[in-house]
Amino acid sequence: MKRSMTGPVAVSLLLHALLILAFVLKWNLDKPKRPGGGGGGGVVHAVVIDQLQFKQHAEFVKQQKQQKLEEQQERIQEQKKEVEAVRQQKEQETIRLRKEQEQQKAKKELARKKEVERQKLEAEQKKIALEKKKQEELKKELEQKKLEEDRQKKLEEQKKAAEKQKEEELKKKEEALKKKEAELKKAEQEKLKQEKLAAEKKKQQELERKKAEEAKKKALEKKQADQARKKNEQDAKKLEDDLFSDLESDTPGAPGNKAGPGMGGDGDAYSGLVSATIQRNMFIDQNMKGKTAVLKVKIAPDGLIISIGSCDGDSSICSAATAALNKIGSLPDPKPFHVTDYDLAISVQP
Repeated sequence: MKRSMTGPVAVSLLLHALLILAFVLKWNLDKPKRPGGGGGGGVVHAVVIDQLQFKQHAEFVKQQKQQKLEEQQERIQEQKKEVEAVRQQKEQETIRLRKEQEQQKAKKELARKKEVERQKLEAEQKKIALEKKKQEELKKELEQKKLEEDRQKKLEEQKKAAEKQKEEELKKKEEALKKKEAELKKAEQEKLKQEKLAAEKKKQQELERKKAEEAKKKALEKKQADQARKKNEQDAKKLEDDLFSDLESDTPGAPGNKAGPGMGGDGDAYSGLVSATIQRNMFIDQNMKGKTAVLKVKIAPDGLIISIGSCDGDSSICSAATAALNKIGSLPDPKPFHVTDYDLAISVQP
């Protein structure tokens, strides 16, 4: 396709170049000579023609590029379809081979059972043949005793009746054997069918059981997580309420209530409030219970978090506390707590 497009493009470019050259030559030959030189209207006309041809050529090249792009996209789509067709063909071939293997296995088992039945039938047939042989020998013996016609005739009739009865019984046995063989064949087919249905049913029941166990497990995990989250929120809220209650009950001029240097005085209460705020906004895992971490935080006088420093202690608590601080962005206003040192060291213990 690319080679077939190169020829027309080259011819088109050559024709446009010749056409432009013809216009330029014609304009130079037809241009009237005016005294004093200077540009006239002819120059403007030639420029307009040149721009028109260039615009047509650019539009033609653009169309060729667009056509190439569309053809390339069509080839890519065709290749994708071919790849998908090959993949589906391979998948179908795999399924077919698996079914053939299962069928071969079932055929072998059926052939084995048929062979057992065939051997039994062959043994029974040999027994019947032996009985037939004995009957023939008996018949020959009777024929040799035809000298005594009267006595032999009666004996012959009795023996013929006995032989007929035996033949009928033998025939019945043969028919019974054929019927039994057919019943065994039918029973084997029915057994294979029932085994297949039972296997499919067992597989479906196992799948449903696994789905139910997974759903039960997820529900239990969600319930435990919700209970833990609610308990953490209740504990943090209770701690915050207790801290505010202690702060409001303090007398401003009483000993021990004035903030000393750094985090003394109400600074400890503020640290507890910050710790409760962090725990209320962090994700608390059950594995964090009984563990502690100390996180350093620098804040502005209005509680805005300026920076989060190092963290000592359990790494999972450090990560969760840092994520909580980044999420909230600001801590409670420290002014009511008379905090003078804004470099905090907050202890977090879920």
